[in-house]
Amino acid sequence: MTRLVRAELLKLRTVRTTAGIFALTVATSALIITAVMLIAGRPGQPAIGSDALPELVLVAKGPLTIFALILGVLGMTGEFRHGTATPTFLVTPNRGRVVAAKVVAYALAGVALAATSAVVVLGVGLPWLHAKGVDIAIVDAEVGSRLLGLAATTALHAVLGVGLAALVRNQVVAVVAGLVWMRVEGMIPDLLHRPGLGRWLPEGAASALVGPGHATLPLWAGGVLFAAYGVALAVIGARFVVSRDLT
Repeated sequence: MTRLVRAELLKLRTVRTTAGIFALTVATSALIITAVMLIAGRPGQPAIGSDALPELVLVAKGPLTIFALILGVLGMTGEFRHGTATPTFLVTPNRGRVVAAKVVAYALAGVALAATSAVVVLGVGLPWLHAKGVDIAIVDAEVGSRLLGLAATTALHAVLGVGLAALVRNQVVAVVAGLVWMRVEGMIPDLLHRPGLGRWLPEGAASALVGPGHATLPLWAGGVLFAAYGVALAVIGARFVVSRDLT
C-alpha cells in the first residue's frame, strides 16, 4: 500500500494540473489577503485588530476547498480520460487498493494546499500588519486550531473529489456536480423547513472544523461526520471502479 501511495504522489508531482492548482492557490490567496488588507479600516469596514489572525488565516478557505475538490476529481478521472487506468490496474489488479492509495495521496495534497495558502496569507498579511503598527501574536492556540481545521477540511474535500470521480467517472460531470452541491447545500434546510439540518450536511459539518460555534456541530463531531462522508463516497466509488469495465 505504501508503494501505491508513493506512486500516486509521484503522479501528482509530475503532472501540470497539480502545478497549475498550486499556482492558482498562491495567486488567489495573495489576492484575497491583499484585498482584505486594503479595505480594512476604510469607511464602513472594520479595522483589523491584534486578535484578527485566527480569521485572517481562513480568508482563502472558500476557493481552497474548491481547488482541493477539483484536484481530487481530476486525479481520479484523469486515469480514465487519458487512458492510464488500464496500465495502472494491470500493475495493481486490486482496483480498490488503487482508489484507497489515491484517497491517501490526495488527502496529503489537500494538506499541502492548505499549508501553501497559509504561508502566502501570513507572508503577506503579517508584514503588512506590522507596518500598520498592529501587534499580532503568531503563537496562539486558536490560530493553530484554525490552521489544523483548514488543513483537515481541505484534505477531506480532496477525498470527496476522488470519491465523486470514482462514482461518476466523467470529469466534467464530476466537477460540476461537486461545485453545484457546494453551492446549493445551504439552501436545502430552508427548502425543507429544517433549519437545524444544515450542520449535518457535508459543508455544514466542514464548517465545524474552521469555525465552530452555536450553529455548528462540535469541532470533533464535524470532523468525524465530514470524514465519514468522504470515506463513504470513496468506498462506494471504489466499488463502482471495481465492477465496471474500463472502456
